[in-house]
Order: sequence, then C-alpha cells, then structure tokens
Amino acid sequence: MKSIKKAYVKLSFTLRKVMLCVVYTMILSCLSLSDAKASIATVVPAAADSTFTVASFRQLPTDVSAFIDAVRDLNGEACALLKVVAPADFAFSSPLGIVERRDKVGEIWLFLPKGTKSITLKHPQWGVLRDYKFGTKLESRMTYEMRLRLPQTAVVEKHDTIVYTQTIVDTVTVAPPRRIVQLHAFTLLTASLHTDGPSWGVMAALMRRHGAYVHVSSNLHSAPTTIGSCNSDGYRPSTSNTPYYTGRKQISEYALTVGAIHRLNGLFNIFEGVGYGSQTTAWQLADSEGGGWLRNEKFSHKGFAAELGVVASVGRFSFSASALTIAGKQWQGCIGVGICLGKTGMITKRK
Repeated sequence: MKSIKKAYVKLSFTLRKVMLCVVYTMILSCLSLSDAKASIATVVPAAADSTFTVASFRQLPTDVSAFIDAVRDLNGEACALLKVVAPADFAFSSPLGIVERRDKVGEIWLFLPKGTKSITLKHPQWGVLRDYKFGTKLESRMTYEMRLRLPQTAVVEKHDTIVYTQTIVDTVTVAPPRRIVQLHAFTLLTASLHTDGPSWGVMAALMRRHGAYVHVSSNLHSAPTTIGSCNSDGYRPSTSNTPYYTGRKQISEYALTVGAIHRLNGLFNIFEGVGYGSQTTAWQLADSEGGGWLRNEKFSHKGFAAELGVVASVGRFSFSASALTIAGKQWQGCIGVGICLGKTGMITKRK
C-alpha cells in the first residue's frame, strides 16, 4: 500500500513538471512571434507628381535630318522635324496635323507641317498637356528638340529588414505603330527607240509597296497585205533571181506588257512584265513584178515580249526607263515622263 502511494506521488510530481514546461514553451513562442512582427519592414510610397511637363524646347541648327530625309505634307511642302525625348507610349496631335511619326531609340521623330505653332501631348497614365506653344512658327526643313520632365515616384522605408515593392498595372494598352505606304498611281507617256524608228506608248501603274502596271506601245503604222515573203537580200523562197523593188518599205510594230511594280525607297520603283509583241517589215515589188508587198522574214518578229525597268519620282513628276524585247530578236530602249497621282511616302498608324 505504501509503495502504491509513493508511485502515485511521484507520477503527480512528474506530470506537474511537464505542465510547467509546456506553459513556459508557449510563453516563449508568443514573445518570439511578437518580436518577429515588430522587425518586419514596411514601405510607404511618398506622394508622387502625376503630371509631366516640357523641360526644354530649342532649335537644332546643326542637325540636317529634316533636310536630308525630307517628308512633304499634302501641299508638297517639306516638313519641319520635331525630336521629342520621351518614351514611345506618348501620343501627339497638332492643329495642322502630324504628317509622319517615327519611333527611334530614346526619342520620337514628328514631321510637322511648316507654320505649326503648338502641339498637344498625351499619355495613358500621366494625362494630357494641351496646346503647348513653341513660341515660334516651325520652319520647313529645320530640326527642333523637345525634352520632357516625367513624374518620379519616391519610396520611404521604415525598416531595412524586408522591402515590399508595389507593382502598378497599366490598364491602357498603347498599340505599336504601323508604317503604311499610301496608295498612289503613275501615268506616263513613253517613247521606244529601236533600229526601225520610234514607237509611242502609254504606261499606267497602281501601287502601295507593291502593285501592277500595264504598258502599250506602237509606231502608229499598220502592216500592208502581203502576197509572199523574202529573205534579207530580197530573194523569194525557191528562186534564184532577185525581183525588182520600188525601194519602199512599210514597218508595223506594237507591244503590250503587263506585270508587277515594287517600291525600293521614296524615290525609285522597279517593274518587270511579260506580254506579246509584233514587228512586220514589208518591201514593195515594182510594177514589172506585178506590184504588191513581200514580208521580209529577216526583219519581222512576233511572239513573247518581256520588259524590265525603273520609275523615279521627283515631287509630282515621274520618269521611267526600261528595256523591251520581242522574241529575243528585236530590242527597244524605252523612256517615259508623266505625273504621280497620290503620295508615295509612308504614314504611321496605330492598330
């Protein structure tokens, strides 16, 4: 009985020690958690400026970008070039319009009509700066620079143990610009030079970056009705005698080619085409031979025609030069002059 009592007392003492250890451990855990929470660093964003301003505007007299790579407005006048040092997500407008926009590394090139006095700047996050005055009228072929002062967000840290960063999600998506060649047409009067005299023709083309063209030419003479043929020396087939001729000859020539035309740059376009051509040379027999006309097979050709050439545009005027062949036997050099309908330059649009 005494041994049972001693065992009971010993077990109670042991359980009491265990309970004290558990309580002490829980108190230490609570104190550690409190200290850890106190050591966490927090970040409080300071008040940030939500607008942007123009830091400077000046003329660049030594910059010849607008002079070398001239862009013309709808009136054919060379534009002024405004280089804006700003991110690419800015948008712009002006009372006279913006002829062309080019996004460069670290800056935006705006080609503005001569006489522009103000511009409006827009940003999807920072708002609009409306009708900023240049203080002067922009001059043709001159380059200007505009620098912007953008908003800066400051961060104040209370502790340096943990740093939280805040990510701002922009809900406005600015689409990248697309450069599009404007639709335009060429109409030219052509002259073809060859050994049997000139031919006259018309060429027309419609294109953007690529397009199609048609070219037709003729020496404006019709071929006479022939009663036979002869060779280059005038002999008829299967005869050894040369008939007598009056010395008159009649030449009829025409060619038609169609094909594709491609833009190389703002000045030159190249074109190539195929079609059909014919050249008929007839010699007139003397009255003693019965009269009539003989077709000279040596100087008569017909069949497949091919053409390769280039068109250059200088303002509204267009000039062409090409080489044309009929059946690979008769060759012609063609030149032309005409006008361009529409603008051959490029415009920038957003999707």
